[in-house]
Amino acid sequence: MLKNYKEILDKSRKRVLDFASMILDACELTMDAFKNGDIQKANDAREMLKNAHSINSKIDNEIIKTLALFSPEARDLRIVIAHLKIASELTRISDYVRSCAKSIKMQISGEFDLSTLRDDTIAYMSSTQKSLYSAIESLKTDSNSRLEELYRAVNVEESKCDDIHSILEQNTLEQICLTPEMAKDFIVFLKSMRKLERISDRSLNIVKLSFFAQKGGKLKL
Repeated sequence: MLKNYKEILDKSRKRVLDFASMILDACELTMDAFKNGDIQKANDAREMLKNAHSINSKIDNEIIKTLALFSPEARDLRIVIAHLKIASELTRISDYVRSCAKSIKMQISGEFDLSTLRDDTIAYMSSTQKSLYSAIESLKTDSNSRLEELYRAVNVEESKCDDIHSILEQNTLEQICLTPEMAKDFIVFLKSMRKLERISDRSLNIVKLSFFAQKGGKLKL
């Protein structure tokens, strides 16, 4: 492999990893904002991700330039394509985190009482965060056994998120029945939680892309 081409691939991988780490940090800030009723942390999370689409565009442009200049083949081509698609998945995740941070900020600043849903919501956010963490770890390894371990970990959290969301949805509906005047607020909350749940789905896609880069085969998302 040409030295400058290897450097470009390594640089592309680092850009994607830095992007992913930034989103994970914003996800952690959002969870802290909810736990502690801290509006500033919700604002910080949104601010951190405000240039996410711009970062994605830069990654895309660099990858397209790499394809044009070097015409990579086999595994190198899979890696480049995986980076391109992973950056897109990360951008969608950043949108979900920003939306959740905005919703939490509104809840903190208003008179919307979520105390009855607090434990389920924290468990939900924690599971989402774990799935994203495992997905990011999959970008750092070339080991098949480690990839399989991380794939199983994301699968477990994705399934857990689905289960917790079902419970959260049921409990939210019960709160709507008890306090119908707050129905709109509860519906907005549930909508933001549904977006948060999609993070685990996107995280699973990222691990699949890591598998594709490493082992090849058909790319199915």
